Amino acid sequence: MKKGYFLLIAALISSLLLVYGCGDDDGGVDQTAEVLIRQGWAKLEAGNNAGASADFNAAMGLSADTNEAYLGLGWAELRQSHAGLAEDAFETYLAKFSDSNDAKAGLALACHAGQKFEEAIDNASAVLSSDPTWIFSRDSRINHQDLALALAHSYYETADFSQSLTVVQQYFDSSFNPDLGTDEGRDQLAKKLQSLYTG
Repeated sequence: MKKGYFLLIAALISSLLLVYGCGDDDGGVDQTAEVLIRQGWAKLEAGNNAGASADFNAAMGLSADTNEAYLGLGWAELRQSHAGLAEDAFETYLAKFSDSNDAKAGLALACHAGQKFEEAIDNASAVLSSDPTWIFSRDSRINHQDLALALAHSYYETADFSQSLTVVQQYFDSSFNPDLGTDEGRDQLAKKLQSLYTG
């Protein structure tokens, strides 16, 4: 009797393992690099930046041909304030797709966050020259104004106050015109940049 009961339990457990144990979390769909990249973008768009990073990294581990994963990883790391990791990912992507404004914009923001202001100026200027109304293809809330603000602040940090003011006037407030030849005027510009960040 006990032997029959044991065999019944064993058979039941085996059946449950077959039904529930063989599939992945995604419903049994194979986790290919392509699937992981799609999942990564979906998570990024939903605000799950850490999850997106994990998916993009996993995609890279499955296939050498995962260039798009580097672009996604750059944005996911940037949104987590990992400027160095974001910069590395964007640079890897740009090594193959040098005309990508989404990657250049991300690199500009990563360099700005990492206080590499000259590099931020170069990349932000390249994007805005190519597409003055640039919008990130995966999130329309990130656009040319974010780049312009990073550009204006980067110019300020390199003591190029006139260029900083030019960007502020062009993208944010054409009537703003402090006297940059004075400490007061430069202070007004700094306060203007701060107000644009907080606003």
